[in-house]
This record gives sequence, structure tokens and C-alpha cells, in this order.
Amino acid sequence: MLKLDFISAAPNLSIFKAGSNKTNLGGVLFLIYVILLILFAIIYLYDYFTKETYSYNYTFVKNNTNLPEEAKLMNEKEFDFYFSLIKGVSTGVTNLSNNFLIIDIESLYQKKDEPNPEDGFYYINTSETSNEKCIIKQYSKYQRRLKDFRLAVLYRCNGTNENDCTIRKDDKIEIDSYRLHSGFRGYLFDHQNPENPLPILEENKYFFQDIQFLENTNIIYLNWKLIEYEETQSAFSKIYSDISNKKKSYWGGEIDSVETYTDDGHMKEMPSKVWKIKDEKGNHFIMLLYLENHFLDDYDKYTRTAKSIIDVISNICALSSTVLNLIGLSYRFLYSQNFDNYKIIENIVTEKLRVNINHLKNEEKIVEPKIELKDNLIDIKSGFEEKEKIDVDENKGEENQIKDSSDNLDLPFLKFFDFLGHTFYFKCFGPSSKQSLIKSCNDIVAKYITIEKIVYNQMKLEYLWKDYKWNNPEYEIKQKDDLILNLKEK
Repeated sequence: MLKLDFISAAPNLSIFKAGSNKTNLGGVLFLIYVILLILFAIIYLYDYFTKETYSYNYTFVKNNTNLPEEAKLMNEKEFDFYFSLIKGVSTGVTNLSNNFLIIDIESLYQKKDEPNPEDGFYYINTSETSNEKCIIKQYSKYQRRLKDFRLAVLYRCNGTNENDCTIRKDDKIEIDSYRLHSGFRGYLFDHQNPENPLPILEENKYFFQDIQFLENTNIIYLNWKLIEYEETQSAFSKIYSDISNKKKSYWGGEIDSVETYTDDGHMKEMPSKVWKIKDEKGNHFIMLLYLENHFLDDYDKYTRTAKSIIDVISNICALSSTVLNLIGLSYRFLYSQNFDNYKIIENIVTEKLRVNINHLKNEEKIVEPKIELKDNLIDIKSGFEEKEKIDVDENKGEENQIKDSSDNLDLPFLKFFDFLGHTFYFKCFGPSSKQSLIKSCNDIVAKYITIEKIVYNQMKLEYLWKDYKWNNPEYEIKQKDDLILNLKEK
């Protein structure tokens, strides 16, 4: 599990008196990153300025009775309709004769004319010049509220006998069926419209639907469902909408399905037995089609979100940050850690210790220099400054000698691919002198740069300074602070 911890961060250490070891490869990778960043910005900005402004989602809401007031008022609105009666035949589509009438049932119930006292029937004028409100004129605009929308298609009988009403030969259907060709001035889905994503159709434009019926009476229910279109707004958009009183949601409706039932005979006789209507000549009517609206509890919900330049900038920053982290992780894992460790050891060995690696390899035995610690380094003050001056002069002379020596060589030159493939080299290709050298540098740095090693050596050095006799008694700290004991007491 320890190897799976990618969260804990390593301590930050300066290297070569800088925050990091700068390399040409690092500069090249950063230049590539800048090019990628510019490329990402161009792609996202091109997408923002050339493609659709809004993105939208669809949700089907089922059996929701808790509707807002605006949705409940939809059936109170007046809408434009368009009707005509046609029949399908083998030779094409033809219009039905004037024996077929489209009746507005609500207007028929509100008819104020008194019934004929002799027979108790209402007489309606069916002529083309008639202004009867209950008769819907074909090929003309008809306005009605959805909740009051109830229609009937009646057929005029030939005569006054209500029990003898058959379809005339010219009016019979040969193939197909009768059709109520209906149009509804409904709502469009204009997802990219900044003002209104659910606008109503232009004047005299309709969505058409044919409602079929036969000589036997059909009862048809039009199932309407509501449509909600909601604007998803950011904090700034909400403030703007509140100030400008701009709508946040829009409601509309459309026909979702059609339910068709066959009459058992009662609806067919309703014009004569219930409504008691005749034409101006005393002819009876039968009902061939009854049409009524029903509203469903289900509704469609659309939400749309406007593209924002802030979203584009955030996407560019997020992607560029991810790419930078991946490049940095790959660079450190494959190259930087190996190269940095090598440069550290090279700097220490060749510049600090002045050691010739090639000469060391040729020597059979390396004798470590012995350092003799003396007790009277600071006890005798006299002559100390003079001795120090002599030592400094001797050291400078030795350094100049070493610098002038042509035998002081650097570590062997390693190529870029030596560091890049070190992590996988031994697993794939076996041992190599160059790879062994890199491994040795890594092992040396790993040994001495650990926090516990540094702290431990610092503690030993501090105790050495406190206890060794070269401390000058005049500057000795009288009270020694033991941090470990203080920590233990706490």
C-alpha cells in the first residue's frame, strides 16, 4: 500500500543554489507545452465561436401533479386551429360534400335560440353564408381554448325521419377512410433561439394531423402533454434575469397520442335525441366523429445551458494543467531524477573533492586520509591567526595546483538516452557500465539525502561541537539545550 500513496509530497530541496536543475530537455518540453496550450486555446475558442451557442438536455417527467401555476394555465390559452374534411379514394384525395358539418360542441350548448315550440328542436342554419357560431368553417382559422375544445363531425340525413339516415352513395368511402384534416398552431423547438427556445408558430402556419373515422361512429381522445423549457443559469445570468425580468422557464403543449374507440350506438343518435338539432330544412343529423382533449400528467422537460467564455477558459486551464502535470511527471520519472543525481555526484566529486575518477579506478587500493583531532586547537590563542593565514595560503596554492593539473577529469559523458532509459534498462537489456554508474549515483544520493540521515548526522555534529575540547571556553554556551529531552518531557 505504501507504493500506492501518490498523495504525500516529497520535501523540497534546493539544488545547485537554485530551485531546480535546469536542463535543455526541460526547456524543450516546456516549449512543447506552450505550443499545446496555444493549440488547445485555438480549438476551444474556434468551437465556442463557430458551433451552437446552447447545449440542451431532455427529461421525461411522469405522473407529476405538482405543476406550477403557469403550466396549469396552459389549457386556458386560446390557440389557432384549422380544419377540413376529406376522404381518401383510389384516385386521390377529395373534399367531402356539404352534408358533413364540423360542430363546436361548447358553442352548441351555449346556443341562445329558443327551441321550436312545435317539435322542441333547435334549427341551425347550415348555408355557406350562415354565421352560426357552432358550425366551424372549413379552411378558416378557428380559435379555441384547449379546455373547451370538443368537436363533432355530423352527417346530414336525407329527410325528416331520424330513424332512416344512411350515407348517400356519393358520400360513401370507397377505399381508406374519412379524415378530419386538422392543423394546430403549436410550438417550435428552437434550441438556439436566445430570446425564446419554445416560440409559437408564425401566423397561418400549423402542425397538421389527419384524424381518421368511418361510417360507424368513432370516439377519439386527443392526449395532450405539456412541454417545459427551462434555462439553466449561472450566478451572473440569474442576476441579469432578475433585473430584466426575463423568463427562466417556458411552457407549451403538443398532441402526444390519439385514443380511438367505436361507438355502441348512443353517440351516433346524440344530435337528434340529446342535442335535438335540425338544419333549416328540417333534416336530422347523425354523429360520425366525436373529438375531445385530454391532458396527461406526464410532461417533457428540456433544459438548456448557454456556452460561456468563462467555461471555455476554465476548460483550457484544466486541460493545460493536466497536460503540464503529465509532462512533468514523465520528465521526472524517466529523466530528471537520474540526471540530477548524476550531476550532484559529478559536482561533488570533480569540483568539491577534486577527485579524478579515472585515476581512482586504476588504483588497486584507496587509502582514506586520516584526520587527527587535537585538543589544543583553540586553547592557545597566540599564533592562531597566523597559523590560520598560513593554512589558507597553503590551501589556495593546492587549489591552484589542482586546477592547473590536466589529470583532473570529469565523470564520463553520458547521453540523453542513457538517463531516459535507465528505469527500464536492466529489465530489458541487462547490465551496462553507464547504467551502473547512474545507479551508483542514485544510491549515493539516496543514502545521504534522506531526512532521517540528515537529522541524525546533524545531531551527532551538534554533540561533537558541544563536547569536544576545541570549543573556546570564552564563547561556550553555559546552558546546553537538549531538544530530545525537551521533546520527551512534552
